[in-house]
Amino acid sequence: MRLGLGPISLGETSRDRLESLAAQAVASSFDAVWVAESRAEGAGGGLAAAALVAQSAPIRVGAVLEWGLYHPLHMAEDIAVADLTCQGRIEVLLRQGDSASARYGMTPERSWLEEFLRVLAAAMSGAHIQWNGEHLRVPARLDANAPVPERLAVNPRPAQPVVPVWVEAREAWIEELARTLGFGVAALWRQGMSVPAASGRWPGLLLCPGDAQPAQLLSAAKDRAGYFLVEAATVEQAASAGRRLAGPLRMPGFPEWISSGA
Repeated sequence: MRLGLGPISLGETSRDRLESLAAQAVASSFDAVWVAESRAEGAGGGLAAAALVAQSAPIRVGAVLEWGLYHPLHMAEDIAVADLTCQGRIEVLLRQGDSASARYGMTPERSWLEEFLRVLAAAMSGAHIQWNGEHLRVPARLDANAPVPERLAVNPRPAQPVVPVWVEAREAWIEELARTLGFGVAALWRQGMSVPAASGRWPGLLLCPGDAQPAQLLSAAKDRAGYFLVEAATVEQAASAGRRLAGPLRMPGFPEWISSGA
């Protein structure tokens, strides 16, 4: 089982609070600390914030990004730079933004989302790519870009051979596409649900409320590996979540008197 703290909303935090939560995540045996951008609300820079956290916290760092508000090539490049800055500790969760039509003419239509994910996966594979789709062209045939090569590759390359990327799958076709492209699958917690099945090397990911209990998460995992992101707004809440969850999730049957602090 893996345990992440967050995602911490960049629109509702300060640098000092973010660094304090990251430090508590380390002290409380979390595997990663996550931040979440909300570009529709003017809070962007998820990858930059994750890279900042990584400079002070010896832990993996995650960034929740809104697809559709980036060009997929720009997103792939930003992920690579952040991963190098973090010395190979970046993780990414993609979710559909509320204002996906704000950039590049993208709409919430299936054709747009599918093309975005396919181009992103191709760019992150390390291959030199060419894409002539319904909505996107790589390389873009713009007069301002001339002359351009026939194919492009992301440069620089990430530090990790494969950067962990999950996709929040709100519809069955998105989950199917994510698995086809080698991305992990993420879902929002709801009572009685199961952790999404693993996709390749990535376990299913659940975004959980701060008051989640060990028995609930173990029940959701069943006999699967799981990755749980647990909300916390304060250092005290992060410490409480770590005491409550870290031992029991990794060692079912963990003595209750230990996790309770008695």
